[in-house]
Amino acid sequence: MIEHLSSKNFDKELIGHCIGCNCGCKFIAYIKDNQIIDVTGHPSDRLGMGSFCTKGIALVQELPFSEFRLKESKAIDIDVIDKDVGIYVDRFCTEEELQRAFSFTENIYSNMLYVEKPKTIEIEHIPNKKVILNISEPSYYDLMLSRWIIDAKQKGAKLFSAGAIYTNMSFKANYKKLIPPSEFLSFLENIINAFEKGYHEDEFINKFSLFSTKLSDALIIIEDIYIRINRDFVLGFLKYMKEKHNIDYIITGNITHWPVRGIEGIDKHEVIINLGDMFRYIPDGKLDSLSKKDVITISHMANMSVNLSRYYLPRKFFIEMDFTKKTAFLEVDSKKLFENENAYTLLDIIPQVDKNISHDKSPKQETITLKGYTLFIGHSVVDEIGHYSRWLHEIEPNQYVYINKTLADSVDITDGELLEITTEYGKAVLRVKISANIPEHTFFISDGFDEYQPFYEGVRPGVLAIDKSFIPVLRYRKV
Repeated sequence: MIEHLSSKNFDKELIGHCIGCNCGCKFIAYIKDNQIIDVTGHPSDRLGMGSFCTKGIALVQELPFSEFRLKESKAIDIDVIDKDVGIYVDRFCTEEELQRAFSFTENIYSNMLYVEKPKTIEIEHIPNKKVILNISEPSYYDLMLSRWIIDAKQKGAKLFSAGAIYTNMSFKANYKKLIPPSEFLSFLENIINAFEKGYHEDEFINKFSLFSTKLSDALIIIEDIYIRINRDFVLGFLKYMKEKHNIDYIITGNITHWPVRGIEGIDKHEVIINLGDMFRYIPDGKLDSLSKKDVITISHMANMSVNLSRYYLPRKFFIEMDFTKKTAFLEVDSKKLFENENAYTLLDIIPQVDKNISHDKSPKQETITLKGYTLFIGHSVVDEIGHYSRWLHEIEPNQYVYINKTLADSVDITDGELLEITTEYGKAVLRVKISANIPEHTFFISDGFDEYQPFYEGVRPGVLAIDKSFIPVLRYRKV
């Protein structure tokens, strides 16, 4: 008798891979009457080991069939072959699409962070580590990574958690530390000093240094948002710790091994091809001029970019195409589950040409000088496409600006009241949530919201910053 993981009555099982994050989890979709009625993780999956997260379920079972999916097209009447073209790519792009884009032009932009070497160990080896410094929240982005970290802790590893916000992983750690964003680079420098001198007055740093030296099997896990403060410095820190002290590292979050540029500057091109929702990362001051250009958007959902683009096409979900994908953690090869002749990929827009394009392996990444009050625009429980899902949006239905009590008292503000924040790019008004999980001089907002989503009109990242997760706050006031 064959055992199945679903208790539902189905006609057939289909196997695929999710590319919603770096974990690339293998799943089983259960089909009845040509509809997905259930989804489970595949028991043989390398990272998920039979688990499948809520985000993955929504991307497989709900969003491809959503009422909010883009179904109409606005015909393209321009020939891109001889035009000055810039291309925006997102995390859902396959290897085939990225290869086509990079062979067509050198002008490839993204909100992903380029990292050539995202890890020095495989994820499966995490449970064998004796000391882990976690500067990330995997449950916000690469969920299955959380499982491997907790496995290590259950086997006796000393878990340290540090960052500009306390998250789920912080409260599972043996030691935790809140770091104001303006002090983050100093925090890394102090770790180096502690290893070189054998002691540091900061108890958290000192214990991490002592345990790492004594147990000789340590790992640093860091999220892309912290690397964006100063890419060269942070990557140099990781390389130094590996070469000098044999401490492994894993970089998690919204990253790619393709040498993309930051999104700033994409508006200079004659034609822009946008895979995803580029407009949500653009400041107000550039929206009008960009929307008047020849922008071709290929999108899963009827999002902000669709509303502001001259041309648009429905985009295939990963369950609707054969593809390969190389993430930060692994490489997957997947077959389509369904046909969709009314949706497209980049391969349908850009012809196969050999322009002998050379790409800068060190694309410019602007560093940030942080002093005093800082806005932190970070990953949270629900990402941007998740807010088109009825299931996921209920997890995080409202957008807030989170501040600690000291900052709240300084402007005499309480939970639910309105706070206006101004940066060099613009200003926004958000409702306040007072939290002990935020350090001094720090404002935190989720990067998952924008004003074109169906259930809640939020503040998109581009209103307050571009290409940055941390940005100096110029002014703030109670409204």
